[in-house]
Amino acid sequence: MTALPVLGGFKILKDVVRISTIASPEDKAFPAGFFRAIAAEKINLPYLTAVYNGRAWGLIAVVEAPDGDRTLQFIRTAFGNMFQADPRNAVLSLFPHKNNPAVAGTLFETLAGRGLECEALANSPSAVSVVLKEEFLAPASDALFGPFSFSAYRTPSDWKLAQKGKEKLYKEVVASYQEKRPKVYGLNYRDKQDLVTIDVAREGIGIFGLALKSFASRGLDLSFLASGPEDRGKVRLFLCLPRSGKEARLGVLQEMGLGMQVAGTQPVAMFSMTGPHFGDRYGIASELLSTFAEAGIDLIAMTCTIASIRGVVQTHKIAQTLQAIRDCFEVPTVVKKD
Repeated sequence: MTALPVLGGFKILKDVVRISTIASPEDKAFPAGFFRAIAAEKINLPYLTAVYNGRAWGLIAVVEAPDGDRTLQFIRTAFGNMFQADPRNAVLSLFPHKNNPAVAGTLFETLAGRGLECEALANSPSAVSVVLKEEFLAPASDALFGPFSFSAYRTPSDWKLAQKGKEKLYKEVVASYQEKRPKVYGLNYRDKQDLVTIDVAREGIGIFGLALKSFASRGLDLSFLASGPEDRGKVRLFLCLPRSGKEARLGVLQEMGLGMQVAGTQPVAMFSMTGPHFGDRYGIASELLSTFAEAGIDLIAMTCTIASIRGVVQTHKIAQTLQAIRDCFEVPTVVKKD
């Protein structure tokens, strides 16, 4: 099994409201309309996953508690009574994972072993993030010090002491987002990826964690991860793995047996970018999806976490996608990753 790296640490965003929905199958443009509405109200989305299962969009978004009631009111007015809201949630982000599936896998297995259910999952270039009920934060934080080592602190007490006075560590200055062309630190992409969709019961996230650890032991990178809303007792997971590792991937999934069900696989490409104002979430995703719509690019899945955006598109659309991003954002470099 691949050894876990020493991690930098983890961040927590408390007191947030989780909003989720599964859109009508006929409404393929739903995410763009949702983001436009959020941008118009200048509401930040510090965590977001949007995934298309071939029939309908599933969306999970987090807003800070003071914006919760207002957000729910105007999106229900705009889109109907299709949203569920759950207050007193939190986002826990573990970093850096360096696309090592063992980091995410160990996190999910550890939380499941403590009976701490995840409401949503995603990764960014730097971190693996989970949405939890706020009451689970204390046991979740303590549990991390068993399987993980952190360079900044050795014990839960060290971490708690370091957090004093940093309750707003996740919050960023919204007023600075004014550019007509938002800046991007860098744009990366990968082609020759397979998007694998897996259905698993929420209490089976630990089994999925075990699968990710097995992927790591076979040398497979995890370049994209997102979960959709729970539907009929199942959570659909979207993950990108290198196409060259198909045989190894199939072997792992067969070993997992009935704990997970593979819903589909398709060849894709994915992009990833981070920007100085991406933490000021309002307006960024709206601009991106509007540009994609104008360019005729169909997004398959997207995450917005830790000041980063990752997205999945059809393989033959990746060059067009990169150009659309450069038309929308100020991009200094584009790098192809192996």
